[in-house]
Amino acid sequence: MARDNPFAKLDLSTIPERKASGHPSYAMTGAAKTVVRSIEDLAENTKKLMDGEVVVELDPRLLDVSLVADRLSDEDEEYQELKQAIRESGQSTPILVRPIPNSQRYMVVFGHRRRRVAEELGIPVKAVIKKLDDITSAIAQGQENSARSNLSFIERAYFARNLLATGMTKDVVRSSLAIDEAMLSKMLGVVEVIPEPVIKVLGASKKIGRDKWLSLRQLLLAPMLLRASNDYVSTPDFLEIPEERRFDALHDFAKKYKAKSAAKTPKAVEPVKEWTSGDKSLSLAVSSRAKKVAIELSSIEAKPFSNWLTARIDRLYQEYQQSKTNTDGE
Repeated sequence: MARDNPFAKLDLSTIPERKASGHPSYAMTGAAKTVVRSIEDLAENTKKLMDGEVVVELDPRLLDVSLVADRLSDEDEEYQELKQAIRESGQSTPILVRPIPNSQRYMVVFGHRRRRVAEELGIPVKAVIKKLDDITSAIAQGQENSARSNLSFIERAYFARNLLATGMTKDVVRSSLAIDEAMLSKMLGVVEVIPEPVIKVLGASKKIGRDKWLSLRQLLLAPMLLRASNDYVSTPDFLEIPEERRFDALHDFAKKYKAKSAAKTPKAVEPVKEWTSGDKSLSLAVSSRAKKVAIELSSIEAKPFSNWLTARIDRLYQEYQQSKTNTDGE
């Protein structure tokens, strides 16, 4: 499977290197602003990077994953196609790594799948080594994925959430994903409402766009639907559904559950009627539905009066029946 050169849209040579400090700060000031401006100015010059860097071969077992996860699925068709292409034709595009201080290891900035394929095939992985700080590394990772357009909406939202969790600012996240404030707000709205276990079960959902995820989010704002959906995605029947069809299965389930719940209209309840004797020694409260009436007696005379009432209930009911007869005859 042919893959585009990610460096065609990533001019890291213009990014100033910064000395690491004991207390890293992610505020968008000074050098951080320069980093963002440089990364946002993509697609200008591949040659500057490639002229200044050397592609080397590394043992993939010496490479650690990046600080921020950006994928929800690895065992998909795209990954298998990549593996087959590298097996047959070799790795055409190097990955980007950065040295881990005080060690002989490196951290992958982007190219995690190519690294994994190399490890599975037992071959070295081609890589460019560059010293980058956390901010630059995160932005480069996001921009490379955006350039390839192979992350789904939910994976991009998941990546944005994870970036913020590491202490990155929203300015850095927007630059990393090349999105505006409105889109970032929608992404975060989805991952903040839909629980992570549900998202992971649904996987990358490559064919599911923003609008469908926003629709599911709106449904799961109802606590009852959220609980039901959580239970549903953990059932054996749901887990047997192919990953590419799980989102639609859950969305349909939530819509049907909502419609079924709405059909169960609660029975009307009349307001509670209350009465209190003049001497305050007896209080009566009556709550009634269509075929059920509850009478509650309280205060000091409650028990004596209930005994008196119970002893005379037959006669009182006869008087009630007689009153209906008299009324009907009028």
